[in-house]
Amino acid sequence: MRIVFYTVCCLLFSSCITEYTLDGSEDFEEQYSVNGLIRPGVPASLYIHKVGDLGKMETISDPSKLRVWITWNWEGEERIDSLQFSVDYFEGDAELKSNTTYHLNVLLPDGKLIKAATNIPSPAPSYDVYLKFPAGFVQLDNITGPFSRFVLTMPDSLIETKYYESMLLQVEENDVSKFKIQYCRNDDTATLIENLPSNYLPYFLFQNNKGDKLPMTLNFDSVKANPFSNRFIFRLSSVSEQYFRYKKSLLQHLDVLSHTSEFDAPMLFFPDIFKELQPVYSNIEGAEGVFAGYNPTDLSVTCNLSGYECI
Repeated sequence: MRIVFYTVCCLLFSSCITEYTLDGSEDFEEQYSVNGLIRPGVPASLYIHKVGDLGKMETISDPSKLRVWITWNWEGEERIDSLQFSVDYFEGDAELKSNTTYHLNVLLPDGKLIKAATNIPSPAPSYDVYLKFPAGFVQLDNITGPFSRFVLTMPDSLIETKYYESMLLQVEENDVSKFKIQYCRNDDTATLIENLPSNYLPYFLFQNNKGDKLPMTLNFDSVKANPFSNRFIFRLSSVSEQYFRYKKSLLQHLDVLSHTSEFDAPMLFFPDIFKELQPVYSNIEGAEGVFAGYNPTDLSVTCNLSGYECI
């Protein structure tokens, strides 16, 4: 049986090998990776790398040879902010604002111009998130016990399509600057129609389309979220279309690669061959990567306490 298994593996891998010899005459064009997720209240920051052999990211030997800047229109006036290299990324001086479209430009030493554009949307309103505990009980191989349900209701009517990202944060050591993202389960139509790789994720993406019948209610269940021993923040980010498409494609891409938080050797070497590997979305002209805006809002979580329950 072992001999048969090794034989099949050899046939599978040998069929993917093509003989190729470098003769030194190939003219390889330099490729760059440009990445920056921007939000209001802070300057823009951007990571730029060279893409080396087999997609390996390489640092730029002389960042001063690159000119990096962003432009935007503010109250009818064209603004510009030059990004300077600091440690390992480029950073601007101007504090970014919501409801604004930003244009990125990167001028390479050879005169090639890399471009991208995105917007920072308006923030989500301060919706209330209600906690129900226990919302039910779960019994699995490795987890048994009650689970918490975080209920988000979005009652506002819309005049335009808006994109959202949601995540549950567990505050550590009573310090809101330190937190851990909690995996949640969601079975609502708004998330299921996005064709995400799972209904158990660290964050969910959904959209509120213009003309949707509101209010919209979403339920996020967490087995590990105990309201009596931990404090939680529900982060709802209003995101640009570029951010939405990037994060969605990233989830699908990692799912096909059998990405997991635990080292699982069989899945690492034998990914799911029945799923098609999806490319990660990029809106960078002349390079790879993403330049996308988002606007996070931290929502308080309310527990209507009755004895040892949140109702």
